Amino acid sequence: MPDWQVRLKPFLRALDKMPNERRKGRSVYDGYVRGCGLKYGNIRDLCNDDDVFSGAMTLAMSEAPNGKSRTIVSPINLMNIFTIIKLNLSHLRDVGHIIEFGSLRGGSAIFLAHVAKHLLPGTQIISFDTFAGFPATKPEIDAYAAGSFEAVDLLELRCFAARHELNNLTFIEGNFDDTVPQALKEIKKVCLAHIDCDLYESVTFAYEQTKHYLAEGSYIIFDDPLVPTCIGAFEAIEELLIRRDGLHAEQIFPHLIFRAPMKDLTDAT
Repeated sequence: MPDWQVRLKPFLRALDKMPNERRKGRSVYDGYVRGCGLKYGNIRDLCNDDDVFSGAMTLAMSEAPNGKSRTIVSPINLMNIFTIIKLNLSHLRDVGHIIEFGSLRGGSAIFLAHVAKHLLPGTQIISFDTFAGFPATKPEIDAYAAGSFEAVDLLELRCFAARHELNNLTFIEGNFDDTVPQALKEIKKVCLAHIDCDLYESVTFAYEQTKHYLAEGSYIIFDDPLVPTCIGAFEAIEELLIRRDGLHAEQIFPHLIFRAPMKDLTDAT
């Protein structure tokens, strides 16, 4: 598979002179290349022309037993995740594993598993969900009620993954506090966390548990805090990542991307 040549529109030529270095624990340059490449460049075309991406999308968008697509994650968000794996993770050795919080019908986890199978050999995908709708929510901040979203036939989902030889994918059923701590102890090292659980408490728990296992420079992807129904998710990010832990976003389009702090960040302001 040939290397990508990301091209941006001429009005972004200033990025040609931006140093590709670590600033406040993340790579601003990488974030610009991905976000601007999707909105003002050719990354969408590069993804659509890529056999691995196309194969992953076919699986993720396939019809679930209820007649709906297996994924509700937007195509541009999946393109961004693919770009992170292809441009920023696939050249590394021993990168760790990928975890997902909030799977619903399993489409994004299936997408990740297909991509990792081709680009990150040895990387496991662990996807956590109740598969029975949302747990208890906070009515003062969350737009959803407990039980929102449908129950999922987990046996069918696992059979679908097995049928497509995604032996790097594990679905773990149950409330996060009952399943995540032990699973992370066994995983030990995380290179990418895809947090797509909409709710204040769920996002809080996912981040608090995951941060202890993040490899230096690993990616924390929040799928939904910028959508209108997820102010609770955004509040958790404000309180924990920004105010308490002092993290700075690496990317703000099409979703929020943070990095586990990298040691040689600069002191530039």
